[in-house]
Amino acid sequence: MGRRFGIFVCLVLGCEAASPEPTTASLGARHGDAGVTASAAAIPATPEAVLAELAPLAGGAVVVVYDVIGPAGMTGSLEILAAAGGYRRDNWVIRLPLPDGPREIRGSAIQTPDASWRAEGESVGAVEPGRLGALASAIVGLDPISRGAVIGEIQRFRDELALGRIEDPGERDTVAGVPCVRVRAGGGEVCTWEEAGLPLRYDGAAFSIVASHIEHGAELGTHAFDIPPDAARSPLAAPTPDLRSALAQVLAGDRAELVRLLVVDSFPSLSPVPATG
Repeated sequence: MGRRFGIFVCLVLGCEAASPEPTTASLGARHGDAGVTASAAAIPATPEAVLAELAPLAGGAVVVVYDVIGPAGMTGSLEILAAAGGYRRDNWVIRLPLPDGPREIRGSAIQTPDASWRAEGESVGAVEPGRLGALASAIVGLDPISRGAVIGEIQRFRDELALGRIEDPGERDTVAGVPCVRVRAGGGEVCTWEEAGLPLRYDGAAFSIVASHIEHGAELGTHAFDIPPDAARSPLAAPTPDLRSALAQVLAGDRAELVRLLVVDSFPSLSPVPATG
């Protein structure tokens, strides 16, 4: 139950994709008697390599297309593009049949390790600084032993989530050919593709979304995650946290601090759907 609750928290707050689904034997083989510190040869030494550990996506990039249905004839679509390393783009269009004529609302949102952006209609949108890139750089700045220990803690956390899925698979369903787990959230029910950290179906009082097409190993364009250069730049609302202090807490075994760094601070909700991915 504890691991399943951890998975639920991870999904609702917006976890990025999980590692490939391991077996209980492979989990033990990864950590063995040497603890969770990554081996010297495997310790990431660049921000890009650390980002691959912070936000993995097994099987390559994915594209998920959804149908959106709401009351009074509201319809629409949502497209999510996601890639390893903390990259995601959401594009949506909502159509409303109003008495004075139909109205169409279009929007896009982009998330990268260093920034997030969101805009609707003709707005140029606003850019908010991201924190995942800063976290990756802070980890790279650690000495090799500490860096390996932090990476080991991250791997163990993801392995525990994967083991939780094995031990307690929850209420399962299949949407667009992909298994998902059903969880009550936000006054409705969401069925989440846990391995990718993305919702495949949401049924709520205000609207419903359901994935109609999923492309695995998608080949995304070079500029898929480019933020428009004319977007307004917004200052960070809260002070940047002391990442060295936070990483010291992770090294001391503070799991809540690890979850905060990986989930709460690093992956904001982008689109007007439940924050599961």
